[in-house]
Amino acid sequence: MTTHVLLVDDQPANLLALEAALDPLRVNLVRAVSGPQALAALEKQDFAAVLLDVRMPGMDGFEVARAIRARPRSRFTPILFVTAGDDPDEAMLSAYALGAVDFLAKPLRTEVLKAKVGVFVELYRSKEELRMRERRDFEQRLEAKEERYRALFESIDEGFCVVKLLRDASGRVHDYRFEEANEAFAMHTGLRNAIGKTIREMVPDHDAHWFELYGRVADTGEATRFVREAKAMKRWFDVYATRLAGPGSDLVAILFSDITQRLVSEQDLRRLNDELAQANRRKTEFLATLAHELRNPLAPLSNGLHLMRMASTKPEVLEKTRQMMERQIQHMVHLVDDLLDVARISTGKVELRRQRTDLKEIVATAVETSASLIDAGGHKLNVEVPSEPLPMDADPTRIAQVVSNLLNNAAKYTPSGGRIALKVRVEGQEAVLSVTDTGVGIAADAIDRVFEMFAQVPTAGKPQGGLGIGLSLVQSLVSLHGGSVSATSPGPGKGSTFTVRLPLLAAAGDAASGPSASHEPAKPGQLQVLVVDDNTDAAESLGVLLDIEGHAAHIAHTGAEALQVAQTRPLDVVFLDIGLPDMTGYDVARRMRMLPGMQKTLLVALTGWGTQDDRQRTRDAGFDRHLTKPAELPAVEELLRAAEKAKRAAA
Repeated sequence: MTTHVLLVDDQPANLLALEAALDPLRVNLVRAVSGPQALAALEKQDFAAVLLDVRMPGMDGFEVARAIRARPRSRFTPILFVTAGDDPDEAMLSAYALGAVDFLAKPLRTEVLKAKVGVFVELYRSKEELRMRERRDFEQRLEAKEERYRALFESIDEGFCVVKLLRDASGRVHDYRFEEANEAFAMHTGLRNAIGKTIREMVPDHDAHWFELYGRVADTGEATRFVREAKAMKRWFDVYATRLAGPGSDLVAILFSDITQRLVSEQDLRRLNDELAQANRRKTEFLATLAHELRNPLAPLSNGLHLMRMASTKPEVLEKTRQMMERQIQHMVHLVDDLLDVARISTGKVELRRQRTDLKEIVATAVETSASLIDAGGHKLNVEVPSEPLPMDADPTRIAQVVSNLLNNAAKYTPSGGRIALKVRVEGQEAVLSVTDTGVGIAADAIDRVFEMFAQVPTAGKPQGGLGIGLSLVQSLVSLHGGSVSATSPGPGKGSTFTVRLPLLAAAGDAASGPSASHEPAKPGQLQVLVVDDNTDAAESLGVLLDIEGHAAHIAHTGAEALQVAQTRPLDVVFLDIGLPDMTGYDVARRMRMLPGMQKTLLVALTGWGTQDDRQRTRDAGFDRHLTKPAELPAVEELLRAAEKAKRAAA
C-alpha cells in the first residue's frame, strides 16, 4: 500500500529540502509549485498529509487551505503550514483557524519535521489498513449472505424469478427476459430452461396486462401483490412483484404461486355452498310462508266452531258458517296439495279474486297507499291517467299491490328529492302503466335478473296466497292477469322505468266495492270494533261473533280501507292483520296512532307469526296486544271485556 504526502512550495530548493528530510519515511512525495496545482493533485488521490508554504504568489497558503477544507474528499486531510514570515505568531493563529494540525517555522529542523509528518503517515496507514480489513470482513459477510440467499432461493416452494423489462422506442414494456429463476419456477409455470429467454419466446400470446403491471412496478418503485390469469398459459397466479435497485432500473423480482387448482376448488366449494344455502333458504322461506298461510284458514274455522255452538238456534247463521268453513277447509286442502309440488317453492302461486273494476280507481288507491313513503323521501310524484274509464276484469287488491309495489320501489331507490312519474295510457285493448323514477338505475347486465325470486324480507308483510315478494310478486300477479311487465334503465344513476301491460274490457263496469262498515247508531255500552283482514272469511266470521256479543263490528280488507274507517268514526278496539296486501299492519298501526282519538284505542295484532321478535315488533309499532292466528275465542272475549271496563271507567 503506497502512502502519499503532498509538498506545496513555489521554491524548488525548498521542495528539494523537504524531500531530503522526508525520504527516510518511505512515502511517495508529490510536488506542487502553486495552489491550483496542489488542489488538482488533491482531486486525483488521497494524501496522508499536506506540507503547505504560506507565502506563495497568486494563491497563498491560507487560500489553498481554505479550498482544501471546502472539498469533501480533502476536508479531513492533515495540513502542516511552513513559513519564514516576520510574524510567525500571527500566521500561526491564522493557520489554526483554518484547521491546520501544525505550524512549522523556517528554518526547519529535519528530525522534528520527519517526526511530525511520520505521525500522520502512520495514522493514515493504520486507517487504511482498518478500512481494508473492514472491507474484507464486509465482503466475507456479503458472500455468506449470498450463500444463505441462494439456499433460500432454491428451497422455497413458491416460484421466484428476476426479469429484465424490455421496452420499445416509446418506453412501453413489450417483453421481459428471465435473468434468474429458482427450481420451483418450472413447477409453477411449466416453463423450463427459461433463464436468458424472453416470455414472448416461450409464450408468444402472453397477455399484455402482465407487461403493464410490471412496467408500473418498475416506473413507480411501488411493490404490488395481485391475482391474475395468464390465459395463454391456462393458469392463475398469485404474484408479489417489486423493483430491484433504484429509480430507472428495469429489474423486477417476482415471487409467485400457481393457484389454478386452488381457485377451481374454491369455485366448486362456493358453488356447492351457494346451492346448499339457496336450497336451505328456499326451504326455510317455504316452510315459514306455508305455516303462515295454514294459520289464516284456522282463524275462521275456530271462529266458526264457536259460532255453531253459540248460534245453534239460528239456521241462517249456521248455514253461512258451514259454507265459510267449507271454503276454508278447501283452501287448506289446496295448501296441502301444494306440498307435493316442489315447483311452488321457486315459482309461487297467487289466488285472484277477479271482479269488474276500473284501473283508475286502483291507481288512486295505490297512490294513496304509497303516498307516505313518497312524501318521506321528499319526492315529487306526477300522475297522468286518461279521463275515460279503464274497465278490466281483475283482482283490484292485487293490481293495487302491483302499482303500489312499483311506486314503493321507486321511492326507496331514488335519492331524496327525486321525481317519480306514474303514467297510464291505452294501446288497443291494453292498458299500459309505467312508473319512471330518477333513482339509482339498473346496470344492463342486471336487467334480466330484477324479476327473479328473492328471499322474503323479514320486516315486510307477506301478502295472502303468495310465496314471493317484490318485483317477483309483481311479475307473478301481472302474468296471472294475462299481462306482462318489463324494466328498462339507461344505466346506474340514471333512473329506471317499469312498464306493466294489462288487458282491458270492452265496456265499463261497476267499480270495486269499498270497505264494509256498519253505520247503525251505537248502543249504550257497545264497543265499536274494527276487524282488518284481507281474508274475507276470517274477517266476516269474527265480525259475526262480535255482532252476537252485542258490539258494532266494522270490516276492512286493506290498510287503506282501515284508515278510512278510523278517520270517519271513533273506535274502541281494532283487530288488525299484519299481512295486508297494500301495506303492513305495522304501518297501519303507526298511522292510526297519529289519528285524533286513536291514542287510547286498543290495537290487537292478528298474525300467523308468533316469535318473540314478532311480538316485539308489534309492541314497537304501537299495538297493545298480540294474538297468534287462529285467535282463541276466550282470548278475544277477555280483550273485549277489558275494553268495556276501560270505556266505562273513562265515561
